[in-house]
Amino acid sequence: MEFKNISIYFHWPFCESKCPYCDFNSHVRKEINHRQWLLGYLINIENWKKKLPHSKIQSVYFGGGTPSLMNPRSISIILEKLYKNFLLSDDIEISLEANPSTVEKRKFKDFSSIGVNRISIGVQSFNDNDLKRLGRKHSANDAIKAIDIAKSSFYNVNFDLIYGRQFQNLSEWEKELEFALSLESQHLSLYQLTIEKGTAFKNLYNAGKLEGLPSQELSRRFFITTNKLCKKKNFNSYEISNFAKNKFECVHNLNYWRCGNFIGIGPGAHGRFEYKRSRFSYKNIMNPENWLEKSLTSKNPIQKLKEISRLEQFEELIMMGLRTSEGINLNNIEKKTDISLNMDKLDYLKKSKFVSLKNKNLHLLTKGKLVLNKIVNELLT
Repeated sequence: MEFKNISIYFHWPFCESKCPYCDFNSHVRKEINHRQWLLGYLINIENWKKKLPHSKIQSVYFGGGTPSLMNPRSISIILEKLYKNFLLSDDIEISLEANPSTVEKRKFKDFSSIGVNRISIGVQSFNDNDLKRLGRKHSANDAIKAIDIAKSSFYNVNFDLIYGRQFQNLSEWEKELEFALSLESQHLSLYQLTIEKGTAFKNLYNAGKLEGLPSQELSRRFFITTNKLCKKKNFNSYEISNFAKNKFECVHNLNYWRCGNFIGIGPGAHGRFEYKRSRFSYKNIMNPENWLEKSLTSKNPIQKLKEISRLEQFEELIMMGLRTSEGINLNNIEKKTDISLNMDKLDYLKKSKFVSLKNKNLHLLTKGKLVLNKIVNELLT
């Protein structure tokens, strides 16, 4: 029997507070019934086992929201359920997102003891004033302590930083990133601040009240400096915003970017999977209470389920694959979709030094990474 590799994502939709830049499906609640939420996740695992019985799990990811607010015992029971219902990869990666608050740091060893082997800490900044602007509840010192504790508990430690922040200059970011690199984690996720629709920052921006954002030229310099400093410290830029030491790339996220099979469990979680030679996408109900109610009453919590056409698969393979340093293999894409890229456009992009194309392997050069969205649009139109 052939088993298909899959990744499983669990979305915990709750946070202590809502950050002004965040467009994720996260919510603040005074009370949370942890027992009911655990049961909701377990019921969904049972349902997916029935739909995809011949699957091997290569990665599990607890995201949010702030999943480190979950009880370690709940995560242990979820993992046990997966172990009993699915075949597991020998080197399975189990990730959990956390915030560097005092309460959560005490949980790190508990999470490690139940099988979590990769932690991702939402640091965002080592500048206390900027942390306040970003709506974060921790201090820079809290973050440093959390990273130190995490390194003693987990095989693979990542932390996130946001750059291109309000009133931030290039020299300040260089010093901050050099400090971050000196902390000797295995992975860094480094994102330029983006103003997303539906966020408090977007409302301020529309009202002309979000001051100190970088110019386009300064944003370009931020990006180039980030890549140079990480390369100098042997952090491979294996995706536009993700950097890792050798063999510490995030298995779970690579599966997304390679358009693999993944199951999303929880409010607003997405999934992609192959079934009887067709590929499907789905999205769960966004509202946490509605999702939980549907799950507990054995009703389908999925809001949208559709078969993905070959053209849509083609577009997804281009959009996701070009984010990675490995890029895309045109032969593989043509084999999967029976669709080819326009060679005249590829020749133009190659001559303009936006992309490299060798032996049907296409990937972005630095110049192309700076205008990723424009390159993708050019290739798909």
